[in-house]
Amino acid sequence: MEEKREFFEILMGAIRRESEAFNYYLGASANSPSAGTKSLLLQLAEEERRHRTILLQELRNLRKLTSGDDQDVSIEKETVSYHLPEKPEFKRAQSLKSVDMAVVSLPTEFVGGDFFDTFIIKGQDKMGLLIFDIMGHGLTATELKAQVRVEWDKLKELYLGKSAPSILLSPGSVITHLNQRLFQECQRRLSFLSLFYAVLDASKKELTYASAGHEPPLLFGKKGYIQLIEGDLLLCIDERTAYRETSVEVHAGDTLVMFTDGVVESMNADEEEFGVKNLIRVVRDYQTGNASQIIEQVLTGLRHFTKEKPITDEFTLAVMKFS
Repeated sequence: MEEKREFFEILMGAIRRESEAFNYYLGASANSPSAGTKSLLLQLAEEERRHRTILLQELRNLRKLTSGDDQDVSIEKETVSYHLPEKPEFKRAQSLKSVDMAVVSLPTEFVGGDFFDTFIIKGQDKMGLLIFDIMGHGLTATELKAQVRVEWDKLKELYLGKSAPSILLSPGSVITHLNQRLFQECQRRLSFLSLFYAVLDASKKELTYASAGHEPPLLFGKKGYIQLIEGDLLLCIDERTAYRETSVEVHAGDTLVMFTDGVVESMNADEEEFGVKNLIRVVRDYQTGNASQIIEQVLTGLRHFTKEKPITDEFTLAVMKFS
């Protein structure tokens, strides 16, 4: 028992280091003045993300194999396959008057592990933005997503009941709370998730965010773009993690893009990923459009890149334009 615990601690430590390396390369790329160096650092960041995914899958598999269930030691993979629609069905989401927002979840909002939600903090001109992505596909991911949504809805109910209004204003506190509440359920299901939560303060023109290993959102402005790279471990890896939060300025005309990894990991026939680079290129080319037009152009870019090869992962894509 002690040996097994030690092994899992080592594996979780490796996952933690891969996450730190991913954040480090992303941060270095954002600060590099050289286009060549920036491109290389982004490639290194992508490699670290792939390594982390492999380690997470291995941790999940090993936990299942050592759980004591001798009747079923095979690792089943649930798969998904679909083609991108010509005209996407946009998800309904609450928004402030100063925010033009559009969201799609493909192939469907209900099945799979992706989720996006917003929450208006009334009377304060503030809005909460939540996106998460559960490891795996199909019904297994759908079941855990339901549990995460229950805990998220409880936080919103506390706010509406005025029992604990402050926690939703603190992204770090929200993710720390969800990590503690969901840890045992994730361990039981042998699964993990990435999660990003932010609070937009429209009056202060400020976005405060925290991330549990989620794909860094992109914030586009007049002078270019930044990636919201500050973050910590994926949810339910370590119950003791205290998640940090960071604030950035936003301005009228800025565009925020939030997404799950299915967008950037979509592959063409040559097994090449669409990647963050292509996502950035499309958004920059069509940044003058409204939020729904930008999403339509990203989907068009994906169709051209994949040459109609089926997409094999769910994804959620949300675009917000500030005024």
